[in-house]
Amino acid sequence: METEPGRGRDDRGSPLGRIMRGGAAALANIHRHGLRRWLAAEREELIQTIKVTVACVFGWWLAAYVLKVDLAVLVPIGVLLTISATAYDTVIRGVQQVGAVFVGMAAATTLIWLIGVNALTLGVLVLAGLVLTRLLNLPERNVQIPITALLVLALGKTYGFARLGDVLLGAVIGIAANLILPPRFVDNALRELGDLSGELSELAQDMADGLRSGLGKDVAEDWLERARDLSRRLEQTEQASDQAEESVRLSPRRRRYDRRLRQVSEAATCLDHACHQLRGVARGLADLVSGVRGLPAQEAAEVPRPLAEELDALSRLFGTFGRLQLGRGREEDLRELRAALREGERQQHVSLSMFGRTRDDRLRTLQGSLLEDCARIRHEFDPDHGPHRDAFPRPPARRSGEGSA
Repeated sequence: METEPGRGRDDRGSPLGRIMRGGAAALANIHRHGLRRWLAAEREELIQTIKVTVACVFGWWLAAYVLKVDLAVLVPIGVLLTISATAYDTVIRGVQQVGAVFVGMAAATTLIWLIGVNALTLGVLVLAGLVLTRLLNLPERNVQIPITALLVLALGKTYGFARLGDVLLGAVIGIAANLILPPRFVDNALRELGDLSGELSELAQDMADGLRSGLGKDVAEDWLERARDLSRRLEQTEQASDQAEESVRLSPRRRRYDRRLRQVSEAATCLDHACHQLRGVARGLADLVSGVRGLPAQEAAEVPRPLAEELDALSRLFGTFGRLQLGRGREEDLRELRAALREGERQQHVSLSMFGRTRDDRLRTLQGSLLEDCARIRHEFDPDHGPHRDAFPRPPARRSGEGSA
């Protein structure tokens, strides 16, 4: 089959277009998983949003009414600047923010003492602040050093000490909030994998329906483009897997999450492999209907029906695998997955016997490749003998001692 271009992150489209696609994806997920499961999956995002809001309000109240500071609003600003996706990252960002404010205050105070307040001082402070940001390996968009320096330049060094104290207090509150109620990115990662698995299920079903209805080149190319897009998005789930591991890094109960962290890692790998193989099927069908490299340019309707039935079974596999990630090992989902594996294997035997009658060598090679990709997908999803058995959550009856991450 023809070589495909490499995969990479896909950030194409206008901001409004990305918003519209996000809304459409949310509606599709509600339709695919049901409102109840979707709300359960989104609950963590709501909890974290409320947590940050409460931390900001508490910080402002503490500064305004208990500590009686003049610029109490700087404390919730410190919370927002510090609090991050995980408890570990929040600690790192807290240290960075406090250090950046201290460096900016010290630089501004020193320069004002040496050359006074003028345009040269402002230019040197901005330049030095940006250079120090890079030298100290602060995040790319962290401009606390030059911002603090400019505010000290405008408001005096007294402001610098107030800002340092308030940002320190905000950082402490932000760190405490994330340690007390850490984000559960294990669940978030599994939700992303479940959503992508559902979309792969829809793609496999569309391919099966298309083979029955006799569609041609344009639709086959659309299947291939959808498979490529899903491959790109699956690459991004590696970040979610890493974030899930980091989210329990400072947890005193980290060992309780080991099983589910392995599940996230193995599920991401399993889905990535299966998506790559489904993309191979789409590539083969696109080549077939286009007649590339001497192939006979068959219409999709001329492909034996058992291949469509096998794609039906693969669609069930992808869909059930996604529900398993969201439903935490329900027995009925595992039964459905094993039934789809058996049906896919049965249909492959039928397809193999029909493809065996092909006389064209190029076409026979392509047909063999299609069947091999389908067999590999089934192997990836085999919960008993496949390479990713840790990707399948244990049934609830055997999870009594396991915590929720």
